[in-house]
Amino acid sequence: MADTTGKDAISNGHQKEILRYTYTPEDLVLQSSPWKKFSRSKVKYNKFDEELCRRWDEAMEAGMFRYKLDALQTKILPGTLRFVAQLNVKRAQERRAPQNIIGMNHPFDPKKFNFTKIKPGEVLFELCPERDSSHQENERVSQNGTASDEAPTSKRVKKSSHVVIINVSPLAYGNILLVPSLQDCQPQVLTEEALLLAIEMTLLSQHQGFRMGFNSLCAYSSVNHLHFHGYYLEHELGTESCVIVPFHSGIHVLNSDYPALGFAFQLQGKDVTGLARQVYKVANYLQSHEIAHNVFMTRGTQFGEDANSPNRTLRVFLWPRRPVTGAKDDFVFNPALCELAGHLPIKVEDGFKSLTEEEAVKTLKTQSLSKEEFDALKTEIATVLG
Repeated sequence: MADTTGKDAISNGHQKEILRYTYTPEDLVLQSSPWKKFSRSKVKYNKFDEELCRRWDEAMEAGMFRYKLDALQTKILPGTLRFVAQLNVKRAQERRAPQNIIGMNHPFDPKKFNFTKIKPGEVLFELCPERDSSHQENERVSQNGTASDEAPTSKRVKKSSHVVIINVSPLAYGNILLVPSLQDCQPQVLTEEALLLAIEMTLLSQHQGFRMGFNSLCAYSSVNHLHFHGYYLEHELGTESCVIVPFHSGIHVLNSDYPALGFAFQLQGKDVTGLARQVYKVANYLQSHEIAHNVFMTRGTQFGEDANSPNRTLRVFLWPRRPVTGAKDDFVFNPALCELAGHLPIKVEDGFKSLTEEEAVKTLKTQSLSKEEFDALKTEIATVLG
């Protein structure tokens, strides 16, 4: 890993000195310790964590956020699912109003808020992967199969930057947004390259509690500009060791006992690219069939191992779900990427005090596909994947 500083036009044409955080596959932390060996009083950060947290703290001190994130009241809901509930009233009250999304295929609209319009102080660093030559060649090929070198001169552009910025309305400590190819102004639709970048960023952290995720359009995404959430949560989630069932060609599903039915994937060895490709195949099917979805990435046990197993890897969950359109405030928490995984940021104090596992399960089930719908979807996907 090498850190260099340079100038780049990140926000509204302003020139800003930004860090370029360069990494190689050797910098990825593929193993982590079980939570029982994790001391919250002696959190172990590596260089990536230190850089991210230092710059995030500096942005907080500089007043770049909409509110100061105080220590959040946290409790584990009694029950088998071990939901982690946190009271975050300020996020509910002071966050930017979400865009009114009514469909999965909204094009990017430069007139609406997007991440080219942020303040320079919101930028933490540029994420710069250095991969082998074969991957770099594949990366240069556009979605229509045309290599960038061979594209008409009029369509050649400077390579866009992968930018890590603060979430000005943080849901937890260190809450950042990863914006792949920011200047390309892509809508909030997953690409294989963006998934690879997010998986790699998750693995750059040494902290067991660093998670990343994605909300599609109509799945509580509030900005139609391709981005992922990342944040630290120093609590174990039930989904890190929940029962996973084989489905098709290395793809798994959550056990039917889990309240939100969805797909599950795990990192096999060092094959990060293979994991991204596998998740993308299913996500692309959902997008092309206008099925809203959420993605969550977390360290956890290898499938089939219990919570105390030292055999740990990266788990990726992909939840198809019922679409959400317009502003929705019907629940004490909005069932999006982290809520489906068992981390519940609560919007109101009364709801935080009274929430039970039974009520949380009921909320998640209202947003999930029914068993019949999910089984039909699995059949369709198995047919497409062959």
